[in-house]
Amino acid sequence: MATLNSAYQGTSSINLWFKIQSGDPLSLSDVPAIIPLRWPFFRDNWDGLYPVLEQRIQSYSSPSLFESQLKAFTDFVNIQRTVQNPLFNPLSGSDVFYRFYTVFDNILITSIGLTNQEQKIVDTTVNTVSNYTKNNFIEIKSDLQAFRDRLSDSVGLTDPTYNEVFTRSAIAPQVSASIPDLLYMLQLNNTIKSVDFILANLFAVDAVVDPFTLARDNANNPEINIQNYSSGSLVRFNYGDSLEALAQRYLGDSNSWIDIAIANGLKPPYIDEIGVTVPLKTNGGGNTITLAQTDSNGQDNFSKLYVNQSLFIQSNTQLFPDQRTVINIVQIAVSGDIVVTLNGQDNLDAYTVTDQAYIRIYAPSTVNSNQFILIPSITQLPNDRQETVPWFLEKSPEDEKRTGIDLRIADTGDLLFTSNGDYALSYGLQNALQAVKLKLSTQIGELRFHQGFGIINVVGQNNQDTGSIRSAIVASLNDQISQDPRFDRIEALSVNYVTDNTSAPRFIVNMQVRLAGGSKVVPISFNMNYT
Repeated sequence: MATLNSAYQGTSSINLWFKIQSGDPLSLSDVPAIIPLRWPFFRDNWDGLYPVLEQRIQSYSSPSLFESQLKAFTDFVNIQRTVQNPLFNPLSGSDVFYRFYTVFDNILITSIGLTNQEQKIVDTTVNTVSNYTKNNFIEIKSDLQAFRDRLSDSVGLTDPTYNEVFTRSAIAPQVSASIPDLLYMLQLNNTIKSVDFILANLFAVDAVVDPFTLARDNANNPEINIQNYSSGSLVRFNYGDSLEALAQRYLGDSNSWIDIAIANGLKPPYIDEIGVTVPLKTNGGGNTITLAQTDSNGQDNFSKLYVNQSLFIQSNTQLFPDQRTVINIVQIAVSGDIVVTLNGQDNLDAYTVTDQAYIRIYAPSTVNSNQFILIPSITQLPNDRQETVPWFLEKSPEDEKRTGIDLRIADTGDLLFTSNGDYALSYGLQNALQAVKLKLSTQIGELRFHQGFGIINVVGQNNQDTGSIRSAIVASLNDQISQDPRFDRIEALSVNYVTDNTSAPRFIVNMQVRLAGGSKVVPISFNMNYT
């Protein structure tokens, strides 16, 4: 059974996970295991710490909750100071963490000077949360939902429709709802949405499902007749058009609008020409913008955003809308501000609060006249694809033509762009070097859908058996090169074990790779650490 403590523990883990991704400093609430070790710190320093925390009340995401818990913790500390038993630790109680959560959430770990024992606890907790799997997040969400529902029941706020849909039996109300109860349920809902965001963006669906097959299997209306489609064509969605009109125009039957909706993943209201505007909270910078936690109507902004979402950014001085795609979303734990990373050029500093900069976003799974829409077709596409050599490779040697064309990637792993904002391409000898570099910088098994890509990881292996490690490295390198049609073979390869006083023991790899279709050889050198 989910408890209040487990719900707070789940909230703590989710906040910690986001902070690990963003690099934000950790607070005591992120690592609750060290709170019981902090009683001497609070006992001796609370009088000076209280005024500092009091100044942060209005900037906290739940000011009233923080204010009430701050006062309660002051009374708690003053009472416990009078206890004469030196073996008694007031912070060891199971309810301390959630009774004063907001207090601990406002104390940075870096501000208190950790002991070796506490630092070890922090490191272990961070390592554990960093390696959370999909099941960990699902379990946290289940605990949060279960306790939210129990709390709703206990204060008489249960929704009968919700209970019916999820086939659950509500318990009888025990007390009337208070403002702290409502604030805490709001916090639980926000955390649940954060978990949904992680599950939706971090863990891909394991299998690809044909949406038309899925719709046929789940349709409970015998009058719905969904065709088997094999191809489709993109057409501009015109202003004032409807799905029924498109179906009549291209499929000959207005009732086939549902086929178009399924092909494009559309959901009610299907068409959104107006969208909503959200002002920037601070000036843009680089390729990021910052939005407030809620809009002018108090509605949550985080739920309006998702990765790969298309949006438009504009201001009084930048009159032509700039279409961008969302590539990352991070919500700051304390302020609630939402930092959104967009694709394209790093020129968002042109959008300022003074110029009333804003973004326009549309309801998810809808279409509008700024977009194309896919019209499905039962016609089979001919299998007559022919490989063509682009003009800029026509005069290149055969081995460089075989290296293929890929998107060019910087040393940081980011996509590179041309001076006019288009994607930069990698081809010829440059693409051969990029391909090898990607192989050598990827650990085998690291890519979920390409389990055979990359080289072995030797970190942590016993350095008493360097011969076996060397043989494994050689075999792994040969496998990767031989499986890539861009390369003929490894022309020369040396793997040497080195120990010196300048750095950790390592293997130094020197290799020469011959390109397929010619005699050109690419020299490559790199180090592999195993400690």
